[in-house]
Amino acid sequence: MKFKILTLILFASMLLVACNSGDDTSSNENESVDIKQLVNDYSTKSIENEKASITATQLIVTDEDNKETVYDLPEDEFFVSIAPYINDTHP
Repeated sequence: MKFKILTLILFASMLLVACNSGDDTSSNENESVDIKQLVNDYSTKSIENEKASITATQLIVTDEDNKETVYDLPEDEFFVSIAPYINDTHP
């Protein structure tokens, strides 16, 4: 039963992402950056030597020199993080 609920939640979150309108406007100086692609790259660890954290409104990237770059997330979209666990939730 728990597996069915988890599968349904995962499917619903993927459906929400797939139904995106494609409008990736940002209110800060980094308007040309694809925020969704950045979140994906950090989530899949495609980008190394930088740390990233995400809040309800911002993606915060810290480079090797501890310089922070803040990207505003689109107001009409959100990020869902599902961390299934057996022994630990995160490394």
